[in-house]
Amino acid sequence: MTMQRQPIPDSRRSDGLMSLSILQVLGIVWRRKWIIAACIVVALSAAIVANGVITPRYTATASLIVEPRQQTVIEIESVISSLPVSLETMQSEVQVIKSPTVAKRVVDSLGLAALAEFNPALEESDPGIADEIKSAVKGLFQPVIAWLRDEPANRRGVELAQAPGTWDTPPDGQRRGSSETRVVGRFLANLDVAIQGSSRVIEVSYTTDDPLLSQQIANAVAQAYIQDQVNLKSQALAGANTFLSGRIEQLRTDVVEAEHSVEAFRETTPIISEDDGTLLAEQVYALNRKKMDAQLELDTINERLARLQAAMRAGGRTAFDGVASTVIDELRLEEMRLRQEESQLMSTLGPKHPNVVSLRSELAKRRQQMREEAQRLLGGLQNEQEIALQRLGSINASLANLQQDSDTLNGAQLKLRALEREAEATRQVFESFLNRYKETSQLDYDQAQSRILSLASIPTGPSFPKTKLNYAIAFVLACGVGALIILALELSVRGYRAPEELQDGTGLPVLAVIPRVSAGKVLGTGLGRFLESEPNSAFAEAHKNVYAGLRVDRRQFSLGNVLLITSSVPNEGKSIFSRSLCAALANSGLNVLLIDCDLRASEEERRLGLSDFVLGDCPLEQAVKIDEESTLSMLAPGTRVEDPLAVLRSPKLAKFLKAASQQYDLVCLDAPPVLAVSDAATLAEMADQTVVIVRWMKTPRHFVAATLQQLRRCHAHVSGVVMSQAKVTRSAKSNPYMVGYADRSFRKYY
Repeated sequence: MTMQRQPIPDSRRSDGLMSLSILQVLGIVWRRKWIIAACIVVALSAAIVANGVITPRYTATASLIVEPRQQTVIEIESVISSLPVSLETMQSEVQVIKSPTVAKRVVDSLGLAALAEFNPALEESDPGIADEIKSAVKGLFQPVIAWLRDEPANRRGVELAQAPGTWDTPPDGQRRGSSETRVVGRFLANLDVAIQGSSRVIEVSYTTDDPLLSQQIANAVAQAYIQDQVNLKSQALAGANTFLSGRIEQLRTDVVEAEHSVEAFRETTPIISEDDGTLLAEQVYALNRKKMDAQLELDTINERLARLQAAMRAGGRTAFDGVASTVIDELRLEEMRLRQEESQLMSTLGPKHPNVVSLRSELAKRRQQMREEAQRLLGGLQNEQEIALQRLGSINASLANLQQDSDTLNGAQLKLRALEREAEATRQVFESFLNRYKETSQLDYDQAQSRILSLASIPTGPSFPKTKLNYAIAFVLACGVGALIILALELSVRGYRAPEELQDGTGLPVLAVIPRVSAGKVLGTGLGRFLESEPNSAFAEAHKNVYAGLRVDRRQFSLGNVLLITSSVPNEGKSIFSRSLCAALANSGLNVLLIDCDLRASEEERRLGLSDFVLGDCPLEQAVKIDEESTLSMLAPGTRVEDPLAVLRSPKLAKFLKAASQQYDLVCLDAPPVLAVSDAATLAEMADQTVVIVRWMKTPRHFVAATLQQLRRCHAHVSGVVMSQAKVTRSAKSNPYMVGYADRSFRKYY
């Protein structure tokens, strides 16, 4: 019982084309360089034909500059402001140059409407096949279009035609306007206006079939733009003059009316001089001063009256303290003297002494005198208060009359000043308009804010087609298309390109890569002669490498020498590999037995063989044939049988293989494809080692995976895989999928 090989861990999975290095990608391109070369030849040929067929076009360019500084002779900016130099202004000026107004002026000045290049009406109508097909299709769908659009459109047209003021343009004028629109449209289609970077320079380019005409049109557009700016300022000046002249007449009338209003008001208002106002102001001021004095006098009297009344109401010794009166002061001094005497007599004589009683009588008399004096003073103050009130009332009445006269005078003066200011303002506006009119009426301004920086010259070469650019584009497109074709071809490869991919995809070692050789060397008897004549060729050495790998695997797992060779599908070189391997080993001196186990579709000549030995009475000596040149023992499939599995599952075959493994150094079983029939799976149970053949870039990857999975289910020991029919190039740089011995440095060994 053999030990089944465990798959090598898939430490890195190949990502196909994405895993290639730059050198490998260049190698793919070099290997398929004829595809890119063919694309380049086709593209350059097409570019040469196109450059020869296309009518050359010539572009002439004139340059304009927008000046931020202007010569200031008069303040023209007060009439029309200068252009601010900004990006928005520059873009606006570009649109002005491309406007239909400038275009129509150029068309009229150069008479371009007489050229068929600009006037579609002058072109010879020669409808082509495309136009005829278009007309036929349009006529086919005309009833549907008429049904969808005709009736509502007609009704709308009738309504518009009956509306007043519509369709006033005569038919000839409509046709002429339509023709001019088409001419201007064609003219603008070839005009290109662009700002030069971030500068204030505008380039005006025009393209036609005639270099001289391109120059003339480019210069005419630049000059028309300059003239348009001059006309704009002239029109602004003319409009300003018209406005000023009409406005001056109106202002003159307004000035006369305002002055008449001032004079009329002066006549109806007799006292409105400045002296009258000053006199009234002085009188009012004097009365106000008198009023203040009278009020102050009244306040003083009221204060004295209040103190006197308070003193009269108060009693005791402190009475009449705040009263200003000489009589009362003398009486109070006398009272104080008497009180001192009373105090002295009281201390010596007592209160009932006649002197004390007489003294008290004197004190009472003095107090009565003070009361009488206070009453007299009170009457006098009240009289003064009444007189002061009457005086203050008289002053207030006089002041009110003067204030009324002052208000009347002030109102008249305010109205007069308002009328005078209105008349003065109207006069100033009139004088300002009159001065401006005198300036603008004598002005003839012909300075534009832009100027021509350089006139267009006659182009020396065509601007279209750009021959070198077309060749470059054709070359780049050809390379791109060629690269896409190469990519599609590489992606269409379903098999493995390199042994590294095969090893990563299967997890098994790649025992060898068999280089592709011509069919005449490996078919029939040619294989023996080829191996005999070139025993050290790369083809033979690859087979020897397979056997060397099998020996290592055999020693590692203690395996026998029964080898099963199979593949996923037919035509992968399995049988040729089996014969080549056995022949190469036999030529090197090994005793090898090759058994062709393909009992169903073997290409070997039908003779006595395996089926006759297992199922019949054919002796082994008659079934096994020995090649005289290579001493290789071969056992053919034998007579065709209805049930090949009866032969392959026969105990006799198992016993024979066990005996043959003892007699031969290698017993090789050439089995049918695994995915075609189950014969290979049956034989894998009796084999010690199994090798799967994978054709270079042909065997689909999922077929290989299915083959290995089926063999593992049969507990087959898959020692490795062999990549067959690989195309080995002469240089490693030209093929990223080459094997190691493809380099020139290995050629001296073969």
